[in-house]
Amino acid sequence: MRDDVILLAGVEDPSAEPWAPFAPLTLDFLEALSAAVRREHGGREELAAFGFWCRRSHLEALAKRHESPFPRLGRGLLFHVAPSNVPTMFAYTFAIGLLAGNANIVRLSTRRGETEARLCAVLEQVLDLPRFAPVKARSSFLSYDRDDAITAGYLAQCNGRVVWGGDATVAAIGRFPMPPHGTTISFPDRWSLALLSQGVLSGLAPSELAALAHWFYNDTYLMDQNACSSPQMVVWQADGGEAAVRRRWWEAVATEAAGRYAMGPFQATRKYERFCRAAAVGPDMALERYGGNLVYVARLAALPAVPAEWKGGFGLFFETEIQSLEHLLPLLSAKTQTLACGGVDAGETAAFLAARHAQGVDRVVPVGQALEMDTVWDGRDLIAELSRIVSHP
Repeated sequence: MRDDVILLAGVEDPSAEPWAPFAPLTLDFLEALSAAVRREHGGREELAAFGFWCRRSHLEALAKRHESPFPRLGRGLLFHVAPSNVPTMFAYTFAIGLLAGNANIVRLSTRRGETEARLCAVLEQVLDLPRFAPVKARSSFLSYDRDDAITAGYLAQCNGRVVWGGDATVAAIGRFPMPPHGTTISFPDRWSLALLSQGVLSGLAPSELAALAHWFYNDTYLMDQNACSSPQMVVWQADGGEAAVRRRWWEAVATEAAGRYAMGPFQATRKYERFCRAAAVGPDMALERYGGNLVYVARLAALPAVPAEWKGGFGLFFETEIQSLEHLLPLLSAKTQTLACGGVDAGETAAFLAARHAQGVDRVVPVGQALEMDTVWDGRDLIAELSRIVSHP
């Protein structure tokens, strides 16, 4: 290993041998990893969520979903670039690469924190178990400062790359050549929103509204809205009920945040800065605060022209309203990723958007599922794209 590259877990030079997707040893390894993470997550909700994602029953459901009439094999060795602002993303992209039948080199940011350190330690612990030696031989977790020569060297030997982290990272990593057969999956900057039914939420009991606020908190505050799938804007569908429910909703969100969120000077300053930037260039907006400094709601006087350029964070949400789903369409662009629905049927909404040829939205989920990682992401079947078909007559 070079002096300027830090090996965090796994081996220095992973094998490039392709395996079948959802190979038995892969499932066994991820099941053992799930148990270890859930045992040692130390109260970190994002780690517990990853451990839950890797449970055996979920992996078997994914295997069934991705069944193929033809034999499939992974593409070989993948190079993953993980984002620094979503601490567990490096583990998810590794797991998906492994499930697709690949060996994996995962580059972590040098700005990694306690969550990444704890998860790398658990990964190393499970990889070191003798029965998982073949998996360890296919796995490398490393970190290094930005160095074009190092990155180019890794990519020259890889059969594919998976790049997370936004437009700038995608462009930077895309400059480096791979072998001609290499495949690239990139995840550029995306923007997400929530759709809430005023009519339905008006009819909820206080305990039911609080439960929905709990799931909304998980979609947003757990990652400080840094995840591409975290809602930045809340769109109210004015379909009956009373407008006063909107205030009750934000009060419920603030109550949830008061019991769970650590608001410090950094978070407060960045939240206020982002609101000021949006107010300087956007349509007229009025700021409402709930729970002291926990929730900022920037109410818009008109529908924004390019909402995907606005970024909330740390409990800053933009708020607007529509009269019907038809009026949602102008808010959607190719950068729109996830629509989280509260009081609105996700399946029916997805069917409507497809029928109306919506320019954006790749995922429509109930509130509380925005951050749930999937093997279909940004409208792409990752297992299919990271593996190859061995066809026959």
